[in-house]
Amino acid sequence: MPRGGPDGGDGGRGGSVILLVEPGMTTLGDFKRKVHFRAAAGGPGRGRRAHGKNAQDIVIRVPPGTVVRTHPEGEWIGELMEAETRLVVAKGGRGGRGNIHFASATHRAPTHAEKGTPGVESWIELELKLIADIGLVGAPNAGKSTLLAALTEARPEVGAYPFTTITPNLGVMAFDEDHTAVIADVPGLIEGAHEGKGLGHQFLRHVERTRVIVGVVDGAGRDPVEEWRAVHDELRLHDAALAERPMPLVVTKLDLPDVAERWPELRAALRTDVVEPIGVSAHDGTGLEVLRLALSAALAEAAVAEAAAAPDEEMRVHRFDPLAEGWDVVAEGDDLRVRGRRIETTAARTNFENPESRDRFWRLLERLGIDVELRRMGAGEGTTVHIGPAELEWGDED
Repeated sequence: MPRGGPDGGDGGRGGSVILLVEPGMTTLGDFKRKVHFRAAAGGPGRGRRAHGKNAQDIVIRVPPGTVVRTHPEGEWIGELMEAETRLVVAKGGRGGRGNIHFASATHRAPTHAEKGTPGVESWIELELKLIADIGLVGAPNAGKSTLLAALTEARPEVGAYPFTTITPNLGVMAFDEDHTAVIADVPGLIEGAHEGKGLGHQFLRHVERTRVIVGVVDGAGRDPVEEWRAVHDELRLHDAALAERPMPLVVTKLDLPDVAERWPELRAALRTDVVEPIGVSAHDGTGLEVLRLALSAALAEAAVAEAAAAPDEEMRVHRFDPLAEGWDVVAEGDDLRVRGRRIETTAARTNFENPESRDRFWRLLERLGIDVELRRMGAGEGTTVHIGPAELEWGDED
């Protein structure tokens, strides 16, 4: 403003991209249709010290149990378990500062102003691991979905052919007025599931978060004992700890005459020092009450084990980034790159078309000693120097 001093306002903050847990969601299917999410930039600052408007955040709803990793590195970012939990996966940039911030007693009319910081841009991976108290696992067509329907109010698709279930079904079983448990019917496992056969990786990951695994054995199968051993091996090969969890065994289809006749033989073959198989029929209710009691006891046992293991849980260590406040210079072919959070952020906020802004940035390089290191690394006239998003050409001494 002529004869009135600088009056440029600040820019607004850019919007962030945030994941939010939606309790009612059970799949990540929405992301098959939309994979790009971009928040808006903040509003520009204006004259008369008018500050720009902050941009709105974009909130993406995900189901509980979502694991977030970087792509393609696969580094862990976080996991969203509880309802209404939020995780910022792309933070919006801070607005630039107007020239009113750079006026001083000796420099009353600065033309220098900062640009806004670029927002974070990245790809991430989302993986859903269902959170359930009890997981029903077994070979395809072992009767898991039918058993789930008999124990809960869930109504999964049931059919007399393998792989009726291709995504896990959930149901809630009530032990009494105050105690309930969430049961997941995990799609059937086949030999080689731990290697991904039959979508094994997609199925097995849901078992990882169940507190109790229930082995479901097809009583009408060709060789029920061998089928169960193959499923148990797949659990162990995927994660050895899974085989150590409380694991009641259930033999299904006891209402069929052939299964009822071979039940004593199956019980003897499947019995171990810690497991007493339970024979059930989801159609006439045989053994379901005994199974409920066994599941209640298994959950109590799991709770005791979890409490005992809590102090020894693996801690996630956040490594100190030596470049957060410092800097270094590395060669990139014939070019040089200056690395360091502070200097890269400053470069992103500098308008190099403005001579005053360019001079301020050069003085920072001198103050930090970066210019000396660049010369030591061979910077000469015409050398390209990269600092964050900026690509600068080194000039002569003058």
